[in-house]
Amino acid sequence: MTEVQAPCKQKISLAPLAFLAIFFSASDWTLPSIAHAQSALPAKSIAQQETSAASENRANGDSQAEIQRWIVKLGSDSYSERIEAQRRLEAYGTLALGQIRQAILNDDPQIASQARFLLQSNQLRWTWNDNPFETRKIVEAYQLAPPETKRVHIKELNALDNNHGVAALCRISCYESNELYSKLAALELLARLKPRRIPGIGSNRTLNALLDPKTVQSLIDSPDQDLAPAILQATQGANSQASQWLALAFSNPEPFPTVPWIQLIEAEEKLVENSSPESRLNVLVEMSHWVTEQLLKNPQNRSQALQTARRIPPAILARQIELGQPDLDQLIDFAQWAIDADLPELVQEQYLEIHKLFPNTLPPILHYLLAESFARQDKPDIAQRIAQDALDRKPIALNPDLTVRSENPLAPAAPQQPAAPQQPAAAQQQIQFRSLSADAQRLELAQRLIQIGLQDWAQLELRRVLQDKEDSPETATLLALHHLSSSLHDQLRDEQAAKSLEKWVRRYETEKLFRMQVDEFQLDLASNYYLYRANDQAKQGNADKAREDYFQSINLASDNVDALIGLAQLPETPEQKRRRLSDQEQTVSSLRNEIDGMDRDLRLANPMFQAMEKKRLANSLNTLAWLLINTDADKQEALMLSRRSCNLSPEQSAYQDTLAHCLEKNGKHREAFRTQIKALTLEPNQLSLQRALVGFYQLAAKDLPDNGQ
Repeated sequence: MTEVQAPCKQKISLAPLAFLAIFFSASDWTLPSIAHAQSALPAKSIAQQETSAASENRANGDSQAEIQRWIVKLGSDSYSERIEAQRRLEAYGTLALGQIRQAILNDDPQIASQARFLLQSNQLRWTWNDNPFETRKIVEAYQLAPPETKRVHIKELNALDNNHGVAALCRISCYESNELYSKLAALELLARLKPRRIPGIGSNRTLNALLDPKTVQSLIDSPDQDLAPAILQATQGANSQASQWLALAFSNPEPFPTVPWIQLIEAEEKLVENSSPESRLNVLVEMSHWVTEQLLKNPQNRSQALQTARRIPPAILARQIELGQPDLDQLIDFAQWAIDADLPELVQEQYLEIHKLFPNTLPPILHYLLAESFARQDKPDIAQRIAQDALDRKPIALNPDLTVRSENPLAPAAPQQPAAPQQPAAAQQQIQFRSLSADAQRLELAQRLIQIGLQDWAQLELRRVLQDKEDSPETATLLALHHLSSSLHDQLRDEQAAKSLEKWVRRYETEKLFRMQVDEFQLDLASNYYLYRANDQAKQGNADKAREDYFQSINLASDNVDALIGLAQLPETPEQKRRRLSDQEQTVSSLRNEIDGMDRDLRLANPMFQAMEKKRLANSLNTLAWLLINTDADKQEALMLSRRSCNLSPEQSAYQDTLAHCLEKNGKHREAFRTQIKALTLEPNQLSLQRALVGFYQLAAKDLPDNGQ
């Protein structure tokens, strides 16, 4: 995919536990089940097994007692005894970690201090030398990171391919001296037990109906339930709260043990209420989300899930009141989560409460989410009314029975008075739009609505920005036109996308000064206008008119490769094909020269500018790969270019989409499907990504034995 296609996108020594040391040593390991591992062992009699287990337990008990004796000597008055105790504990390695961690709470400050030092010491080798290099690098960065960035590295560990970060996350969960970070690591592991959903597809009922859950499960690599034996083994002997979460979650009890998890949530609530350093509000919220989603795996547990989720808003609101000034981002996030979890009634219940506390400070995004909650409950009239009031920035209130009234419920009823002369609507609009910040706020809101999949309401916000200014050279106009036309194009509404740009393009083509004013923004609105118009003509079968518009799009922006791709998909004569291939070769040559030049610049660039150069290079690589793969050119070269662009800038959904298309054209259907899921993880609600995923799914499903059934 090119960036123009999507809205808002600019394309010492120690003796560690033998089992763990072996289990997590391989650079490319998978996690076998316990039953499978045991099946490879020679058979023993029951008596032999019991004798062996008893001996092992006695040895372990003796070791633990010895470790505890050396921990006590950490508080000795003798310096030499303290040093010897430290050396002995280091020699025990991971076997001693659990007791050392517990010792940081010892009443003797000397023991607590020495235990904390040991726990954080590299002598205990958090990063085993036999771990993959990438894992060791991230763990070392985690150890040195300031508190505010530690979670970034925790997430990096969880994102490593082939589950390479799981062992490190287990160690952090079990042995990190700071209980907060151990919980954050555990939450990353717990997330692997969430229901497998493809981001964004769940909200698109039409596309979701085309995917069979069993087939999807068969196409996804590394089922997370296979991690349970390793995680359970890693948590044995650990005493952190986080390790208890993991032990309970990955023991996979059936049915889901609601009572112990509610007790754990209540414990976290008390920690948050007391401002304990062992927890934070975000930990409580994420844990409650997880428990709710586990309950929702069984539709019969929906009422319990609702009760669990209802604990979240009061905790957030209590924090808001404590701060004394509203910061509603967490409430907005909760509303969006509730809609995604198919619990829309929670949005309405939350709104009733927050409107009492902050009646005049609720942002429009909350109103749109409220409208969406009614739409999800098949109440389109109420949804539309709320959305219209949100667009007009009118006060919105819900009655306790969830009926809606637009007038301010806090204002007393006034006696009937003769109607005052109304100010003309045009004058009101003039006053409303006099402030540039109003347009900026609507633009920001529209972008967020697009990101969460509420495209139609986003388009209304953008049209309000453009009202009476469709041909203005102002920045707000240019951005609104870009987002509006891109959103319509993503919905396959190319005719409307072109019409939204028409008035502006006419002025662009006839006024030289106007053109000079806007060209510096490099949004290629005029080129996109002809691209969208050509797409519409092609859909209607008007090949000649489409070809004319595609060429005009290329003349205005030679790097608009989507126009070249559109040309390649039209029926053509030999002469038309010759002309197209000539233009295509010029574009390919130009892109190759750009890439070569950027490669040289990157090698010579000052380190502070290398990140920017990498982004530029990644964009050019992606553009060339997209052109090649969509014009029947060298598909292997396209795959190589696309892989490199994703390595340079893996956070771009458009690049992941291009890679998925390249993989598909090279016959790697299953890998294409999984790569497209990565793209949707970055932008779940982009419709073009969702449609492409369904295509990859259909191809990959055919490659499964018995078609995945």
